[in-house]
Amino acid sequence: MFLRLLTLLVIAGISSVFSACQQSTPALEDILKSPVEVRLNPYDRVPLSAILQIRTEKPCSVSITVPGETPLVQTFSDHLNFREVPVLGLYPGQENKLGIVLTTEDGEVFEGTTSVTTAALPAGFPTIDVTTLKPDRMEDGFHLVELLLANNGKFLPYTLMFDDQGVIRWFMDMSEQGQISYTTYRLRNGNWLYLNWIKLLEVDDLGKTIREEQMWGNAGNHEIIEMPNGMLLMGGSKKDSYVMSEGRKVPTRFDHAVIWDRVTGRTAKEWDMRKYLKVDRQIFPADYGMDPATDWFHVNSIAMSLQDNSVLVSGRNQGVVKIGPDDGLRWILAPHVAWGQAGFDGKGLNTTDYLLAAANPAGELYPGEVQQGKVSAEDFDWPSGQHALTVLPNGNLLLFDNGLRRNYEAKPTYSRAVEYKIDEADRTITQVWQYGKERGMDLFSPITSDVDALPNGNRLITSGNIRASGKPGHGKMVEVTYPDNEVVFEADIYFKDALGSGEKSWGQFDILFRGERYSLLNNE
Repeated sequence: MFLRLLTLLVIAGISSVFSACQQSTPALEDILKSPVEVRLNPYDRVPLSAILQIRTEKPCSVSITVPGETPLVQTFSDHLNFREVPVLGLYPGQENKLGIVLTTEDGEVFEGTTSVTTAALPAGFPTIDVTTLKPDRMEDGFHLVELLLANNGKFLPYTLMFDDQGVIRWFMDMSEQGQISYTTYRLRNGNWLYLNWIKLLEVDDLGKTIREEQMWGNAGNHEIIEMPNGMLLMGGSKKDSYVMSEGRKVPTRFDHAVIWDRVTGRTAKEWDMRKYLKVDRQIFPADYGMDPATDWFHVNSIAMSLQDNSVLVSGRNQGVVKIGPDDGLRWILAPHVAWGQAGFDGKGLNTTDYLLAAANPAGELYPGEVQQGKVSAEDFDWPSGQHALTVLPNGNLLLFDNGLRRNYEAKPTYSRAVEYKIDEADRTITQVWQYGKERGMDLFSPITSDVDALPNGNRLITSGNIRASGKPGHGKMVEVTYPDNEVVFEADIYFKDALGSGEKSWGQFDILFRGERYSLLNNE
């Protein structure tokens, strides 16, 4: 009887302890001056975001959790009586029950929840299928793609971030621009920069306009890079630029590179590609763009080499050029076909003197048909219709080789990411790594696309418009280890082409422009 009574007393004591523990964390309402106020999509650009207005009796730090299969936790450690807390990464089309933890300066903790209900994603958004996921081998972060939705002859820009389950958790609706905007670039301050020809728009994660700038004399396109000094390096067009073609004076665009000074609001420097290349060299048929004389170069990517302060510029219709700090041409990366005198009138420098020669890893030059791009070697291909230049820390060049009319044949072949080593003294180029040739049509995209070297050493490849693989039209994001090419992440982004005709013409089918790996939260 005594043991039974002792047991009951022990159980009762334990229950009292558990009950005391459960009651030891005060409720959120005990510290709030007023209920938490929720402003969903406060700036009408980021529907999966909100601002929470929190007023407390004592100064508190705040921690907010968006629960789910991929939870997000945001912590703000300063102690305030009132704050507006930005919330990112809400799940679409559902009630999000946010966890809130408030902590006073003396360590007292208050916990509770508040609900935020979001609308479903826009009907035209793609569906995302994650087919390979090896988190322990991947670079951390969310998966960003620049989506361009066809809109009967124009593209409407959206920036999407999705998680490892393929759920879109953040998107920036920039369709207000009414046309394509280049490109989603994250500045060092964490804000986003969009380029709409002559307008630069800086916005924060919630879509709030931070700064708007107007460009004069030049228009920017395709690529923006924030330089160490805060200026912007970009591809561009210049007013009144022209070439002479068959006796015609033809206005041009997409044939300049520009440095824009955000302090003075002026162009600080520009490079005119007409000075460096043969303007009437035409490799692709005219139906790949506008008038071939107008779009003779088609700048689509630009990069800096910090080793020697040079600039590298990619022109889809010509190749890649390197320009030194003295503005002199260093080399031309392109097949050895149809080169001659540079200049808007064809009376400039002899471009053939600057062509890189293709060499194998032993330093031996490939035969003439390989140099001319008529055939591919087993371990070397010239890029064709390339995008997304990156100068790696070792000086090598990484790019996305679209394979547009590879070997001058109309039949599609393959797209790939490729790394080249360039010996400037010998003026040779050697292929040191590639991924994609082995996948054939599965990765083939004749336009747009991207490749990035990730902080963990992997390569992130985004193929922007796959239409000949046997699957419905889609983009693809693949992360592979380097240099052994193990696939550690892969996702198919299936287009709906809801607002276009689906025809192979501008603005009639959905595409991806670029892809990145970013942390969604700036405090991570």
